[in-house]
Amino acid sequence: MIQDSAITVVEAGEACEGEGQVIRLILDVFGEPVDLVIKVRNEQARLADIVPPARTVSAKITDKVNEMVRFNGGTIPCRKGCSACCNYLVPLAIPEVFRLREEVFGMPLVRQLLIEEGCLSAARLILGERPPASFAKPASSRAADSAAELLNSASSWYADFELTCPFLHKHTCTIYEERPMACREYSVTGSSRACADGAGEPQGIYIPARMSEVLSRLASELEATNVEALIMPFALMWANENPQRDERTWPAPLMVERFIEIIREALPKSSVEILARA
Repeated sequence: MIQDSAITVVEAGEACEGEGQVIRLILDVFGEPVDLVIKVRNEQARLADIVPPARTVSAKITDKVNEMVRFNGGTIPCRKGCSACCNYLVPLAIPEVFRLREEVFGMPLVRQLLIEEGCLSAARLILGERPPASFAKPASSRAADSAAELLNSASSWYADFELTCPFLHKHTCTIYEERPMACREYSVTGSSRACADGAGEPQGIYIPARMSEVLSRLASELEATNVEALIMPFALMWANENPQRDERTWPAPLMVERFIEIIREALPKSSVEILARA
């Protein structure tokens, strides 16, 4: 069951209602302002609790970027109902993994079982294949490789499995409002045919301050671990095997402070204003 969170993004008019610290965050996205108000209660919070606010931040940033692309004459075919990229590798930050587990447990039992079976089938197939040699390099060697190169290598390897996302049903994402950050923050310009049947090369849209990366780094700092991510088919199984990490808590104001600072490092011209204190 999903509990009421100590961290929420609210409308400006709701900011002064109830108890808690109220923070106004004005992001600078390519010179355009994106305004958010975050309310934080002086309570403990789990990693999963930061995910809904991060989704809101992601949506506001991507909406602003897409608006600018369209203003400059670009066409973005990405929308609900398009499943052209739903067999791509989808990495989830650890906070997303725990939040996704909660949301799946809130679904009807039949739907839960279908999702779990889809994940298990995909996981068995993946585990039965040898990964690329580059994955086996020691950490000291991998450090010299760029993250983009490793991700491209992993994505190409994963694409060969031709796995459909377990959350896809009749070409529609069944968790569209709760979909992973990697899905939210991936979009292209041009025709949807470029993705669906290779008719031309789709051009990816650059999104600054990707929440997928922000959440991975936030979890790494709070837990004092390496930056981690899990691919979709393994996420639910891993979450079930690591309940102690899901149960860990931190002061919600501390979590939000670090969350905002990581975003501001990516968008340094952004500003923060404290509207009210607890």
